[in-house]
Amino acid sequence: MQGSLRSAGMTLRSDEMSGYKKIELVKEQNVAVIRMNSPESMNALESLLFEELCDATSEVERDESVRAVILTGTGRAFCAGGDLKRFSDGFDANEGYLYMKRFAPWVSQFAGLCKPTIAAVNGYAVGAGFCIALHADMILASEDAKFGMAFANVGLIPDLGGLYALPRLVGLQKAKELVFTGRNISAAEAMEIGIVNKVTPSEKLFEESFELAKKIAQGPSFAHRMAKTLINASAAMTLDQLLEQEALLQAQCIQTEDHRNAVDAFFKKEKPVFKGR
Repeated sequence: MQGSLRSAGMTLRSDEMSGYKKIELVKEQNVAVIRMNSPESMNALESLLFEELCDATSEVERDESVRAVILTGTGRAFCAGGDLKRFSDGFDANEGYLYMKRFAPWVSQFAGLCKPTIAAVNGYAVGAGFCIALHADMILASEDAKFGMAFANVGLIPDLGGLYALPRLVGLQKAKELVFTGRNISAAEAMEIGIVNKVTPSEKLFEESFELAKKIAQGPSFAHRMAKTLINASAAMTLDQLLEQEALLQAQCIQTEDHRNAVDAFFKKEKPVFKGR
């Protein structure tokens, strides 16, 4: 992955500059890449990695130059789930509740990030790792990626909002099958049932993910933000409610410089340049 970043003309921020030890953060051409980088644990969500993931997500959310975000992993896994070493220490019910609640703010933040997000799944995305990927706006997967709701294998229910996201993508029946069996599915099957947008050869995963993110980042970022907000809220709306919100948000888009310039470019038969204003 590191070589892929460099071949794409992107320079990794050093640990000394970024302060990160378990992730890497790259920003280039209005795209931010957050890379989970703890291959020895298959990027399991141990405490430091998760804390750094929270920090990096907040950073790219604040950075107005970032218009699209890629989340990926290094080594054999995108993310192999929760920190089972921590679970092996044992919790009483209250401790378990408080432990799980600490993940909720980040899940809400990432799922609702005002910038389009792509999960570039480079290997195993199982347990909590699968749930994280489900909250991205799009998923690109290498052909050898594996997805699995592995929680049943250790006597748990899916967490990190997996039971919210999965049935909305695949329907109730398929979601129940994946949850109850805990089986891993291939990238090809994940694409067939609507989880993955595209499967790529492993060596092309980052390149294709970055090209997609760059194309999105070159688009009208204000309109993208409005569209994502409405799409995410649409499942809880009636058609009449959506049409009302649509009118309100479209009215805002009509006022933007991007819209005015794009209309002008259309009549001049030119390609519009979007500035996010």
